[in-house]
Amino acid sequence: MKIHCSHTELRKVTELKVHEHSPYIHSKSQIDTLTKIINANGWRNCIVVSSRDNATIVKGRLLFETAKSNRWDEVPVEYQDYDSLTDEMADMIADNRITAMSQIDDLVLADVIERISLLGGEVGNTGYDEAMLDAIIGQFHDDMVLGGEVEFEIDEDESGIKTVKLIYDEDDYKVFSNIITKICDDKDTVPSQLIYNSVLKAYHEDSGS
Repeated sequence: MKIHCSHTELRKVTELKVHEHSPYIHSKSQIDTLTKIINANGWRNCIVVSSRDNATIVKGRLLFETAKSNRWDEVPVEYQDYDSLTDEMADMIADNRITAMSQIDDLVLADVIERISLLGGEVGNTGYDEAMLDAIIGQFHDDMVLGGEVEFEIDEDESGIKTVKLIYDEDDYKVFSNIITKICDDKDTVPSQLIYNSVLKAYHEDSGS
């Protein structure tokens, strides 16, 4: 198994243990998916172990359970010091909480997945199965109606650059062009979903609908 992540040392799986206060439960589906990813990409993240006993897992329980399920002998670990047990437990919870708070811009995700495919990569190594990939990519290939009066479609030229089209009448054009200009002027980087939500909200407020 190739290991690409930084780590303190390799530890036998049998020498590690799940944190007694860990609230996380990982499904067989998660373990199976991570197994495929590690087999394809190698280890890209290490397991974080508390230095109070050099055995208790603070972060990386899913990695540990995946290794245990596959009967892998060793895993890469990193030791971390905590001032107290409460700090240790808080870090364990915070790590998962921050990840759970993230949002995905489906338009950007679909673009990245298609780029991986065009470059000859294996999109299955992203953790998405075929049905999920079809749903993500397929939703942007057909014309859609967003919010009511605005039609939305995406074109792609030979270079792979996508063009988003909003189709509206002359009155809507004036409203939308002003709104989009203001939004883009206020942000250095504006995710497509943020633009979409902001435009629709501003449009409905402006039109009174």
